[in-house]
Amino acid sequence: MRILQLELDAPADDVLTEATRALAGDGKVTRCRTAKSALRHLTAATDQFDLALLSGDEADTLLAAYAALAASGRLPPTLVLSATSSVETAVSLLKAGADDFIVRDAAGQWTARLADEAAALHQRRRVLIEREQLDAELRESERRLAQIVDGSSVAMFVIDRQHHVTHWNRACEAMTGIAAEDIIGSCDQWRAFYAKKRPCMADLVLDGAIESRLNRYYGDKGYRRSTLIPGSYEAEDFFPSFGDNGCWLFFTAAPLHDSGGHLVGAIETLQDITAQKRAKEALGANETLLRQIIQCSSVATFVIDREHRITHWNRAAELLLGRTADSAIGARNLAHDVYRQERPVLADLVLDGAGDEEIARYYDGRYRKSAAIDGVFEVEDFFPELPGGPRWLHFAAAPLHDAGGQTIGAIETLQDISERKAAEERMQESERQLAQIIDGSAVAAFVIDQAHRVTHWNRACAALTGVPASEVLGTRQQWRAFYPTERPCLADLVVDGAVEEKLSRYYVNKQFHRSQIVEGGYEAQDFFANFGNSGRWLYFTAAPLRNAQGAVVGAIETLQDITEQKRAEENLRQSEERYRVLSITDGMTGLYNARHFAQRLREEMDRCQRYQHPLALMVMDVDDFKRFNDTHGHVQGDQVLIRLADCITACLRRTDQAFRYGGEEFVVLLPETEMSEAEAAAERVRAMFAGSEITPGDSAVVHCTASIGVTIFVPGETPRDFVARADSGTYEAKRRGKNRVIRITPGMGNIVD
Repeated sequence: MRILQLELDAPADDVLTEATRALAGDGKVTRCRTAKSALRHLTAATDQFDLALLSGDEADTLLAAYAALAASGRLPPTLVLSATSSVETAVSLLKAGADDFIVRDAAGQWTARLADEAAALHQRRRVLIEREQLDAELRESERRLAQIVDGSSVAMFVIDRQHHVTHWNRACEAMTGIAAEDIIGSCDQWRAFYAKKRPCMADLVLDGAIESRLNRYYGDKGYRRSTLIPGSYEAEDFFPSFGDNGCWLFFTAAPLHDSGGHLVGAIETLQDITAQKRAKEALGANETLLRQIIQCSSVATFVIDREHRITHWNRAAELLLGRTADSAIGARNLAHDVYRQERPVLADLVLDGAGDEEIARYYDGRYRKSAAIDGVFEVEDFFPELPGGPRWLHFAAAPLHDAGGQTIGAIETLQDISERKAAEERMQESERQLAQIIDGSAVAAFVIDQAHRVTHWNRACAALTGVPASEVLGTRQQWRAFYPTERPCLADLVVDGAVEEKLSRYYVNKQFHRSQIVEGGYEAQDFFANFGNSGRWLYFTAAPLRNAQGAVVGAIETLQDITEQKRAEENLRQSEERYRVLSITDGMTGLYNARHFAQRLREEMDRCQRYQHPLALMVMDVDDFKRFNDTHGHVQGDQVLIRLADCITACLRRTDQAFRYGGEEFVVLLPETEMSEAEAAAERVRAMFAGSEITPGDSAVVHCTASIGVTIFVPGETPRDFVARADSGTYEAKRRGKNRVIRITPGMGNIVD
């Protein structure tokens, strides 16, 4: 604790000095004899004091000193210590703002009270600061959420529990021709769509008992429950009063709940699907389009290991094949579910390295080799006994390899293509329904802050891009979902400003233009080759988010899949990114693998040498790992490696890169890092891992340690020499007793503790 002590009485009081030192503990006590000296320390300090002790026996002197310090605006919680028991003096100081007044009795009992009062003051101040921060964050959150709704390019409105309109965004204004100021606060949302008063879908959702009333208002409008959001509905209808010749709208309504789960309103989104409707009519009955399954993942996916056991089973696979992840993971009998007999599925054949002859035995005339990825087979087949009824499926399987190139498993993806096979007109560009403003929105959207960090990544965006929110929230890697190399998204350009100069560089021939709806917003279309098997066309918009003062504090980007307008067929390619990630990632720890380390090491060394920037390397090895495995088993040994990987991740910066090098050995690349900084980072990892409690199966708590070697890159040296030097530090650490960090400076004999 840092204490500012002002003693207005002379000489110094030894009892007060000792009590103050005990209260500060390992902290610092700054003692002053005059208010002027205390004020100088108070205003010059880079770090704020935690407590001020003001001692003296003269009431006027105490009041004058406190007033002078308080005027600085930096006075911390203040305790006044005085031998006087004058009630008037105490009251005057407390009214002036002092936090407490302690009478210094001759027996010294006041010293025992000092620590309790100081702790109580510190706690009250901390609670007050936290409450103020929470209030400020809540206000800012509400303001930003309102901006997100208003800045969305998708038309939407919100009603409260009494059916009053609370939000009517600019896209809704543009679509309906009714200004927000003319409708917010009223119950007249119906007049934007209908000639006479009647409930909108949001009104029905809000009132409940919707099934009994939907037929009356939407009997021939193809209404249905939403498969994405509980309690929500969707439908489409033709509105003759919209535009010159009327238009088709696809609209969704979802309930809004408070934190207690109580219904507090409803939200409705509207999308113009006239072009899609007319395009389908022009294409004719023989043209087939693929309707995407709107779920947490749009592509059903499972993974098997070397023993043909299922290790991963996503939500889309649960829905498609009617089997829960709990029952599927660890099983080998998937073929019985889909074929009703014991036989291999495509992933089993790919895992075993089957050739054309073996594949043809089971899928003669129905399979083909992927033109994009070696070793991948694709099949279209009919399944008459799936849980949801007979279906045509398109599925593809690819082998998975470890760092040494050995096959360790296989991944298979499945898509329902029944609608395309049956040549039915079931194309509906089902934009992501809006629920709870952003996360529940059926329209793919993400939000970044002023620093380009992702703050929102809704389920629809995860489904569209195949990148879950957990991988991008808090990072600046939104580009990873769309582009093979790092570059700004449209939202990044909007945040940075100067959009016009940069748009032609990144979106040349991509039909970009200013938004006609949102001031400062932009719209574009582009083809994304890494989406699906043959890529997808996306229509995307970005609009700025502003704070109460009008300054840009972030941006929202929405994305809509318009592939069905641009292409006649869709294929799988979305899995390509998954294969790449799996090939460079260690499946157990989640870190990069050794093969990826070799690539990244060469790239970082080249960059370091080109720009003459520092580069550090950390090599670490779990101490006595073989003995741990022999004692507790390899399963528990894996948990030790996972714990070390977690510690490494927790202690690194975003720019650092960690890899599992092999067995119990890990390496970390630290760009832009000098030796002292790398050594400090290694010490953080070592200390966190050594302090971790590991509980093997026998419930005994075990502490494991690691030996770490650290070095820096010397321009011109080989990767092998660079790694060997850091590795020698690991061996030296073990020789010196393990559980330590050894830094190796370039040159002979430069081993340093």
